[in-house]
Amino acid sequence: MNLPAQIAGCPVHTDLGALGAHEPTALTLGRFDGVHEGHRALLRATVDAAQATPGTRAVAVTLWPPPEWILRPAQPRALLTTLHDRLVLMAASGVDAIVVLTFDHDFAQQEPREFLSRLRDEAGMRDMVSGPNARIGKGGAGTPPVLRALSRELGFRYREIAWHGPAGTNRSSTIRAALADGDIDAVNRGLGRTYSLEGVVARGAGEGRKLGFATANVSHPEWLCVPGDGVYAGLSVVDGSEPLRTAISIGTRPTYGEHPRVVEAHVLDAAGDFYDRPMRLFFVSRLRGQRTFADTEQLAEAISEDIAAVRAAPLLPAQTLAPFVRDAPAAGGSVR
Repeated sequence: MNLPAQIAGCPVHTDLGALGAHEPTALTLGRFDGVHEGHRALLRATVDAAQATPGTRAVAVTLWPPPEWILRPAQPRALLTTLHDRLVLMAASGVDAIVVLTFDHDFAQQEPREFLSRLRDEAGMRDMVSGPNARIGKGGAGTPPVLRALSRELGFRYREIAWHGPAGTNRSSTIRAALADGDIDAVNRGLGRTYSLEGVVARGAGEGRKLGFATANVSHPEWLCVPGDGVYAGLSVVDGSEPLRTAISIGTRPTYGEHPRVVEAHVLDAAGDFYDRPMRLFFVSRLRGQRTFADTEQLAEAISEDIAAVRAAPLLPAQTLAPFVRDAPAAGGSVR
């Protein structure tokens, strides 16, 4: 894994021993895909547990690659966030350090007791925090009752926190399903922030420019979840620029015949091109589904209507773009 040594001042390690067992830790472990509201409650509880005992560090441990990619390669699960975005979101929770452990078949064979002993001995774990769906160790045998029993045996404190909100809303799978349906309102509620993705702008067919609406094709990993086909009101940030109103189209461009699925962004009131530059797209609301038009004239008319709807989209509080945009200015009414 090629990871940064730190993100937003939070150290990132790839082995437990780098933490040093001489300083006690309050620790939580999980996939943290999406780092949604439930995940953040878990991370906050870990920070609280560390602060309750002076000299204790709050540590979050996550796994890469995702266990299901290794254990069920024929059924690879798409993810809500890249590993980098996951780390940015975890660091924003206030933990003192993050550990990314490599998951492979050998790792998967560790019994819960063996792995918890490692956390205690190598990472100085004195407190462990989990949610109600914890499944740690071989075969997911380390459920909360097992963790509680092993905490007494191995000499650390264990705390299970309960999720709040409607049943099932604090689950990555629920958010993935809402995203596939294009239900951005449900996605943003579940995440507790505005959903976004980042990719590098690649050259496309140039059809949008011919219509008078230049678009940026935003590449992304094939395994990353993206919203269902349709047109969305959103914002874009390029190289740390202020957020700009953006019309985002996802689909196969059926008016031009069948094509590979693409994510295209028309940045309002922006000049020039963004080729080969990183662009982050924030999805505010869904405007309509993908449609096939009789000709390009009808398509251009629909795009004009979409752009008008993007301009009329409600304002967004800047904090909903955090931590990817901090203290975003509302210059020109762009944070909307």
